[in-house]
Amino acid sequence: MSPRAAWRLASLGYDAYDYVAGKADWLAFGLPHDGFAVLAGSALTTDVPTCSLRDRLGDVRGALQASRFGMLVALNSEGVVMGRLNRDALDAEDAATVNRLMREGPTTVRPSEELEPLVERMRRADVDGVLVTSSDGRLLGLLERDRGEQTIEEA
Repeated sequence: MSPRAAWRLASLGYDAYDYVAGKADWLAFGLPHDGFAVLAGSALTTDVPTCSLRDRLGDVRGALQASRFGMLVALNSEGVVMGRLNRDALDAEDAATVNRLMREGPTTVRPSEELEPLVERMRRADVDGVLVTSSDGRLLGLLERDRGEQTIEEA
C-alpha cells in the first residue's frame, strides 16, 4: 500500500503500516500472511540451541552434547547465522573458540519458500534439517524434514 493510503487508513482509526521493503521481504521475515500457500515458516522449530562466536568449547560442550539436532547454531552479536558447531568439534580443546571450530556458511532458506518443493529437495539430498533465516540473515528456526512432511499432509 502506498504511504498516502496508509496515512488515510490511520486517520480513519485503523492500524496501517507502510512496509516499504515490499511483500516478498515481508514474507522472507516470516511475518503473517493471507492465502493458502504452505510456506517453510509454517513448520519451523524455533527452540534451536545457539552459541556465540566468542564462546569457548568448554562453555558450550554440555549444550552441544545435549542438542537433539547434533549441533549449535553460531550467531554473531546481532543474531545473524555465522555457522554451525557440530558434534565433531567435541574432540577439540575446551579453550578453542566457536569461531575457530564452526563450519562456516551453512545452507539457509527463507520462511517464504514453498514447503512442498523444499521438503522434496531435502528428501532427495537426504537432509534432515535446514536453517531458516530472515532476509537479513537472522535465525528464525530450523525446518526439520519430518515436521515439514507432516505439515504438508495436514494442509
